[in-house]
Amino acid sequence: MIDNDVVVLLEAVPEFAERYLELVASADGDPGAAVALSELADYVGGLVAELERYRPVLDRCLGAVESVAASSDDSAELVAWAFLDSLAPDERRRMTDWFGPRTRALLEEVDPDPDPQP
Repeated sequence: MIDNDVVVLLEAVPEFAERYLELVASADGDPGAAVALSELADYVGGLVAELERYRPVLDRCLGAVESVAASSDDSAELVAWAFLDSLAPDERRRMTDWFGPRTRALLEEVDPDPDPQP
């Protein structure tokens, strides 16, 4: 029988299931919630490390996009329709806080209502 807290974790983070099953195999049964949460902490730490690993490159990419967008109206148009429009709406929403002010203004042209109501 799996601990209820572990069930909550696995339902919320199905990507963690493989690591949990490895714990089950190494413990020859249910390792318990404490071990599962400890392993989840390692998993989350790895995700954060990956984000931090790519953050400098992402910052440089978006800084370059901002520079291009701010350089001229033609360049701003290029950023709006070649870069921003090529990103999926979900990607644009996740990256909005990382965009510079000119890129954010262009985003409103490309995606005027980023959170449409169903």
